[in-house]
Amino acid sequence: MKKSLLAILAVGLVIGIAGGASAHIGDNVWLVFEIADVDAADLDLKDGDISDWEDVVGDPSLTAADMFADPTVGEGAPYDPADMDYRLWIGWTGTNSIIYGAMERTDDVFVNEYAGGNLGDLWRHDGSFEFMLDGDHSGGDYTGSADPDWTDEEKTLNNNRTAQQYVGIGDAPDGRHIGYQGAGVEWVTALPYSDGGGATTGEAPAVTVLEFYATPFDDCIWNSPEDSKATTLASGNIIGFQISIPDFDTEPAAYRAFHTVTGQASTWRYAERFADGRLVGAGGSTAVESNSWGRIKASFE
Repeated sequence: MKKSLLAILAVGLVIGIAGGASAHIGDNVWLVFEIADVDAADLDLKDGDISDWEDVVGDPSLTAADMFADPTVGEGAPYDPADMDYRLWIGWTGTNSIIYGAMERTDDVFVNEYAGGNLGDLWRHDGSFEFMLDGDHSGGDYTGSADPDWTDEEKTLNNNRTAQQYVGIGDAPDGRHIGYQGAGVEWVTALPYSDGGGATTGEAPAVTVLEFYATPFDDCIWNSPEDSKATTLASGNIIGFQISIPDFDTEPAAYRAFHTVTGQASTWRYAERFADGRLVGAGGSTAVESNSWGRIKASFE
């Protein structure tokens, strides 16, 4: 089927689902395409090469032009491809209910001093990104701060329980590329729940590739993986997601730019400020055919 016809069908699908969508932010709903098992097997998360994503998934799901620069973070630098540019892919699989993602990022000044050993520290360095998931689209404060009367133990229990904030980095000397901002990091970021890899090549610009998958949880209990409930992903579901891309030009954690999908503040705390993604099943076609529709964002009135 030709890409032009696929694009028409995709737009028709978006219009058709508009009435059933319940968006957190505005009326935008992103389509997130299923990656068939046979195609997911062709994604090598450890090769530091984005070409397999282009072959299997097709066009990027988002580009830097789709993102918002947060003026309240650091210098608040807007998108400038000569400064930092990036492309992002996201997808899902129903077999094991995981979300796949990949980033290709170019940076004129690459600041990365990450030495490994601290998965909570990845966000401070270039070549990283934050990926937040609200698998059941429930929204709310997911940081453990929702109730001021909670004890410290209760705060820890509820931090990242109903939504999860993952952080990935392309360069990890210890081989641990996926971090997590809640307790339980050692099992949440381990197989079979998440995995990833990446690499950075070149200088001025440096090109970083990060590839990963992560599990969304409806109920993530930090000290009991056996009692935690992963989201069951299915075609037609709406999930919440947020992606944040930082840029540092002087030293780690000194933001020059911070770009996000929704442009909303405090998405590290409030899941209702995530973007909305409608899961679209492979429907018997290959992932390449489905995703050659390219990036599709619908604005519903």
